[in-house]
Amino acid sequence: MKSLRVLIIVVALAAMVFGAAVTLAVTGNLGSVAAIVVLIVGAALLPVMWLLVRRRMWEPLTALRRGIQQVSDGDLTTQVVVQRDDELGHVTTHFNQMTRVLRDRAEEQGRFAAAGELLGGVAHEVNNPLMAIASHAELRLADAGLPAAQRNEMQTILRQAQRAAKLLRGLLRFVRAGEKRATAVNLNDVVRSAIDLVSYRFLFDEITIEGRLDPALPTVIGDPNRLEQVVVNLLSNALDALGAVKPPRRLIVDSFSDDTGGRVCVTVTDNGPGVAPEIAQRLFRPFASTKGPRGTGLGLYTSRQIVREAEGELDLVQRATSGTQFLMWLPSTRHPVPSAPSVVPQAAPSEAGNKGSLAGIRVLLVDDEEQVRRPMSRFLTRVGAEISEAGDGEAALTRLHAGFDPHVILADLRMPRLDGAAFYLILQQQRPALAERVIFLSGDITQLAAPGLAEVPRDRILVKPVELVELEQRILAFVREKAA
Repeated sequence: MKSLRVLIIVVALAAMVFGAAVTLAVTGNLGSVAAIVVLIVGAALLPVMWLLVRRRMWEPLTALRRGIQQVSDGDLTTQVVVQRDDELGHVTTHFNQMTRVLRDRAEEQGRFAAAGELLGGVAHEVNNPLMAIASHAELRLADAGLPAAQRNEMQTILRQAQRAAKLLRGLLRFVRAGEKRATAVNLNDVVRSAIDLVSYRFLFDEITIEGRLDPALPTVIGDPNRLEQVVVNLLSNALDALGAVKPPRRLIVDSFSDDTGGRVCVTVTDNGPGVAPEIAQRLFRPFASTKGPRGTGLGLYTSRQIVREAEGELDLVQRATSGTQFLMWLPSTRHPVPSAPSVVPQAAPSEAGNKGSLAGIRVLLVDDEEQVRRPMSRFLTRVGAEISEAGDGEAALTRLHAGFDPHVILADLRMPRLDGAAFYLILQQQRPALAERVIFLSGDITQLAAPGLAEVPRDRILVKPVELVELEQRILAFVREKAA
């Protein structure tokens, strides 16, 4: 028989008949011979029924339990033999399908994690030449006698280097988010950062982006990196959907506050083909994907969990028109975002040099890349600083042991022999006062999470490439803060 329900009904009826016969025999309502016959038949049937139940239910359930235990122990290759085409057989088939999906997704996540680790190293190797290019361009632009044609070329080089660096920093921040940290967040900043990460697709795919970000948007509490992950996922899904329609392709991103409900909202809307009703019902379930083999089926599920952890919600908005709209909302902190300070015009490097803003400030510059170190050294010397250079952490320790007493130590993180993180750890243990003067300069700041390192304030981290004028201002502000 194919159905377990039939087996259960038969066993139940047999048990009822046997029980009734025993009752009649005991009460004397059944003849002695008939009672003996019924008891013998019932006693013979019970082992048969037990064997049927054992084969049909007990053994498949036991095998399924073992499979579940193996998966919980981390073995995603587990497959349970499907013994029969019944209800338990169907459950076992679904279990095998689930483990195959989990195994495939685990392999994909492993590749993503490896890509993130690789990107961390690549970011450093790419940011260093970008820093060198940008620094040389800035030094050339500081030359008042530079011909106009060459000045335009240098400005173009500087802008393109800064553009590449901005994209690389965003990618690195996205894949190397690190530990969760809840803080007051301006969702407009989150949206802008997410748009920057996917903006390369707009021109290529002929997509126009529209919308309005409310400048008076209240803050919310959440992890900015994880919330950025949510918005990037929504934008990526919209861009993929827009690829299925002909231009004009429109992507609309809005932010606004719902004062009555105390919510801060972000909507992502596209004029793509929309979501079919049967798919919409399972859109936020794990492994539900509309992209076929290209999709992991985890993007929207993970995004909703992130938003819910921040006590908000992410949902699909039902629309009468074509296209798709997602709404993300988070509770407002009910405090408006302070207006951005007015931008102070930055002095050109040559003007800053005339003022000697860093006069009397001693800087130990620690970087293994001479092409990066020398332009910084030349510029900082020009603005009055006293510079001592070192190619790695060991050379920096030698300079310090020789008596050089810097106000600021600019240390790269990735260096041969003794890297920036290890150098900083030695200073923490042996000369803690000097450790407080370290500013890290690197394209990959993930080494700061190394075991044994104290937490470094974010204002002591400069991500390459950094503009030379910004470097000057950060050093000056840092020295003034330490002197206060």
